[in-house]
Amino acid sequence: MLQCNSVGVTLGGKEILSNVSFTLRQSAFTAVLGKNGSGKSTLAACICAQQKHTGQITLCGSDLASLPPRARAQRIAVLPQNVPTPNITVRELVSLGRNPYIGLSRRMGDEDFAAIDRALTRTDLGAFADRMLPTLSGGERQRAYLAMILAQDADVLLLDEPTTYMDIRAEAEFLQLLRALTAEGKTLLVILHDLTLAAKYADDVLILEHGRQTFCGTKEECLKKCAIESTFSVRRINVDGEVLFLA
Repeated sequence: MLQCNSVGVTLGGKEILSNVSFTLRQSAFTAVLGKNGSGKSTLAACICAQQKHTGQITLCGSDLASLPPRARAQRIAVLPQNVPTPNITVRELVSLGRNPYIGLSRRMGDEDFAAIDRALTRTDLGAFADRMLPTLSGGERQRAYLAMILAQDADVLLLDEPTTYMDIRAEAEFLQLLRALTAEGKTLLVILHDLTLAAKYADDVLILEHGRQTFCGTKEECLKKCAIESTFSVRRINVDGEVLFLA
């Protein structure tokens, strides 16, 4: 499974990440939390091999940095924080997830079309397949991008603040879908800004502060140690059995 060992990043003489080490639990939803500038997106860039770093990042024992891009994309799928909205259909977008498997002919086979259909069905976008991407709502577009990375058939999914521009209902539906994917064997590393949603949907929590890892463990352990409260200076209340964080 994905493992970070003493990962560090220094840019312009400034330490952005320092000695970040963790192992993702298989088929678990791990939420990455931290204030702005804590190093969350830098960590994601390291995992995506887009940022040079010290230490090592491995996936099932293989050094991610040494894997060819196609092989890496077959094992870890990434949904970045900012994505474009090209003037293409939802099906065309989702089909891009098959790029790591298509040969030089650039022709898709039955397995590719089946993966695309599965991804559209899993994200409840079958009826939207022929819709143009710009005509969708923000939540629908994010589901389309999720379908794209599901079509990639990777075991590990990395999502950087995927619910930022969603309304409350779309946000809840999207996270419920991510939660369900873990029961289907997917391993998720999700950067979130909403502490309450992290407490509701995550299995594990990784907290970064000023580029340093201050907590990594189960959600239950995180709540027991009040790690979120101490990092974000918030207070925790329980309402009808659910954890809420308030400023």
